[in-house]
Amino acid sequence: MVTEIKTYAPLFKKMVTSEKHQKALLGGIERLVGISHPTLIPSVPKILMAFYQADVLEEELIKQWGTHVSKKYVDRDTSKKVRKASEPFLKWLEEAEDSDDDDDD
Repeated sequence: MVTEIKTYAPLFKKMVTSEKHQKALLGGIERLVGISHPTLIPSVPKILMAFYQADVLEEELIKQWGTHVSKKYVDRDTSKKVRKASEPFLKWLEEAEDSDDDDDD
């Protein structure tokens, strides 16, 4: 799936042009891995990283999504599982931001 994201990144960038679109994409990822393809749940960090590196998803929005379980796109249990799986990526974002702050000193 990650290679597909890289292949279609230009298309995603044209389609995902607002915060609302980014939230819908995250909800779609939740539905895809949480309901349609639960075997992909362990790949959530790689999926998020691919969208982040392609400049499709913004850091702050991913962090916000990662901290709030929602039942908008999937049931709460599924949402928790997907967000739990995303923790390594969220931790990486936090650490990257901390090291950027250290560089400013």
